[in-house]
Amino acid sequence: MRKKIFTALAVCFLMLTLFSAFISEINAQPRNSDNNKSKPNDRAKKLAAQGDQFFNQKEYRSAINKYAEAIVISPNYPAAHYWKGYAHYYLNEYDAAVEDLNLAYNQGYTKLEIYKVRWYVNFQKQNYDAALNDAQQGLRLEPANANFISALGDIYLNKEDYPNAIAAYKKSLQIDPSNGNAHYFLAVSYAGTGDYVNQALSAVEAVQKNTKFVGESYRLMGNALVTAKKPDEAIQAYERALNVKPELQDVYNLLSDLYRSQHRLNDAIATVRKGVKLFPEDGNMFVSLTWYYSLADRHQEAVVVGQQAVKLAPTQYMAFTNLCRAYNDTKQYSQAVTMCTKALTLQPNDGETYLYLARAYDFQNKPDVATGFYKKAVDGLVEYTNGNPEYSDGFYLLGNAYYANGQRDKAIEAYKKNLELSPNFAKGRINLGFMYFLSNNLSAAREQYTMLLKIDPTSAEKLKKLMDKK
Repeated sequence: MRKKIFTALAVCFLMLTLFSAFISEINAQPRNSDNNKSKPNDRAKKLAAQGDQFFNQKEYRSAINKYAEAIVISPNYPAAHYWKGYAHYYLNEYDAAVEDLNLAYNQGYTKLEIYKVRWYVNFQKQNYDAALNDAQQGLRLEPANANFISALGDIYLNKEDYPNAIAAYKKSLQIDPSNGNAHYFLAVSYAGTGDYVNQALSAVEAVQKNTKFVGESYRLMGNALVTAKKPDEAIQAYERALNVKPELQDVYNLLSDLYRSQHRLNDAIATVRKGVKLFPEDGNMFVSLTWYYSLADRHQEAVVVGQQAVKLAPTQYMAFTNLCRAYNDTKQYSQAVTMCTKALTLQPNDGETYLYLARAYDFQNKPDVATGFYKKAVDGLVEYTNGNPEYSDGFYLLGNAYYANGQRDKAIEAYKKNLELSPNFAKGRINLGFMYFLSNNLSAAREQYTMLLKIDPTSAEKLKKLMDKK
């Protein structure tokens, strides 16, 4: 079975933008403004001044060394500690940065300036509670500081406190409605609460307000539209996401699976193949591609791709399950048994795997063995569809298992559910029409045939041949 892929956050990029605003504020401060009654001596000041020169030249290691020399001479030197901590930040030495910033704070350096840097360093260290405290303290000193307000949003978002993140981003947008990045992260926050309507609206606003995250915004739109059961609009959103940012790796699977649900198998295959070109080691893409080739009756290609899938994803049971199916379709039944057995060691009691394993034994004229596995297939697929009621192919497979197990009425109900979720799925209509035919419901069988003529004439002909044989 295929599972939906959900997306990771790009918060770090916004942080760089947000922090640059703080930097401009901080750099406006006098480099050696000493906010302490105990003044450093002249030698320490000279060393700190040399550190300032190195800092301004972005030679941060040399700056740190000079500030350190100044501190040895005058340990109570808040400005030297502050700028030393700031230089450590630029070198991604966050522990040292916090240590010096804390010393500067304790020695009386301007608290507001400490908060502007220290919240971000703590954020990078994933010390979100400490970062939150600094941002809140900064807001007490400057209640209208949009950067601190946005910082609250980013911190709450990473703490997965979505309601507070939403409140913070909304407040920041009251100050700066044109901030496209804030609209984007507001959309991300709405996604965290499951509010797909506002998720989509905020993502649209993000694009219109020129967010840096255009591709990611389209992805959020697509996710929301899938939830809203608007597949055509979701497809457009995902296509735009990849046009803007082809490196959005997960979107290839999201888009291809949506094409699969609409029985646009050639589009699904083409999408994954584009993804494979950029991400040739992505085993999940090969797993999906094997399935799509099988659905498109391109069985030999399914075998070739499936062999690559098991190499790239040796711990993914679906890689072996899909290859098992492909081997069945190419009449390589002993290889199919091997692959299905391997899949079951990784995922015991998987209904789909048992279905293909039963078929492999059935095709080898071992009905007694096959019957037991068909029963296990039914049990496993009932469990799967109960847990994944929106995945259409699960019901198609369940219908197949019911039919093989001699339960035609239940097979019909499973195929009907499959087609409710995926009306254009031709294989489901072929099988449903044939079940109706076997049940002597000829008018219902003809109805499926007529619908197939509109959807896929080739599949309609397959159904006709099945009925003619009887």
